[in-house]
Amino acid sequence: MKKKGVLLVAHGSRREEANQELLGQLERLRRYYQTSLIEAGFMELAQPGIDEAVKRLVDQGAEEIVVLPFFLFRGMHTTRDIPQMVRESVARHDGTMAVRLLKPVGTHPLIFDILREELSGELATPSTIKDVPPHRIEEESMTIIDGYIEGFEIPEDVRAVVKRVVHTTGDFEYVKSLVFGGEAVEKGIEALRRGVGIYTDVTMVKSGINKRYGHRVVCVLNEEGVREMAEREGITRAAASIISLSERLDGSVVAIGNAPTALLKLVNMVKEGRVRPALVVATPVGFVNAREAKLYLETLESTPYITNRGFKGGSTVAAAIVNALIKMAFER
Repeated sequence: MKKKGVLLVAHGSRREEANQELLGQLERLRRYYQTSLIEAGFMELAQPGIDEAVKRLVDQGAEEIVVLPFFLFRGMHTTRDIPQMVRESVARHDGTMAVRLLKPVGTHPLIFDILREELSGELATPSTIKDVPPHRIEEESMTIIDGYIEGFEIPEDVRAVVKRVVHTTGDFEYVKSLVFGGEAVEKGIEALRRGVGIYTDVTMVKSGINKRYGHRVVCVLNEEGVREMAEREGITRAAASIISLSERLDGSVVAIGNAPTALLKLVNMVKEGRVRPALVVATPVGFVNAREAKLYLETLESTPYITNRGFKGGSTVAAAIVNALIKMAFER
């Protein structure tokens, strides 16, 4: 995998306060991703310029530059000027580095959220309680979700899973943060139709999974041997539970909704060839190794997985993903 550098590009202003807004976002991104391989460059009127920003990335060993235009729309700057300026800088400082241009930030579907939030105090009207029959509440919710996610490029095979997670959490950020690897939906449905066991890291995930079709849902977190192993090895009980399950995880669905330590242990076991789950669903939540554990899961090449990027997640999300697959497997 190439070492990527990110270049944020803005026009530049004679007003220093405007330039500082971009530089402030730059520092936030560096802290979030814990990397210095993110630079900002201005087209004119401010420093650093694009050429200097490209040089900084080259000096840090970047092999590919991903350019994110800090512009609203696809104008001449974003379609012609910026690509040309970046490529000329690369030719001066490196000559071989790949350049990839992302869409301007203003074209992202979530720009609607910003507009809505800015205008909410000006145009908001008193809420109206809807009289919806009980049997139509879920259908009505899904219709609302469909309207919101219009504009997002969501493959048809994963759409039902995405909608189920949004419905469960009320959080549309999952539309863009869910990640599917290795034909995860297809392989998950196949495994569930075979009646494989479902193993969870915590009891809350187990409680939330639909057992209507006779699936065996197992959580060994509170078993005596697991507690003893955790104390003896100095690891979490969640990690110890994954170790204790061992070969029972072969061909199964593993759902991790809480503990990054359980996911890290599972990925290591898969990489070592000790277990081969049919599907891993992993949405651990938190600020210590949760994001990193999910990125580590994405390095698996032969094991299908469904996860999400970032700090968010939790047991309800993991259960919602498994339930969406169960619904697709048996109720379509």
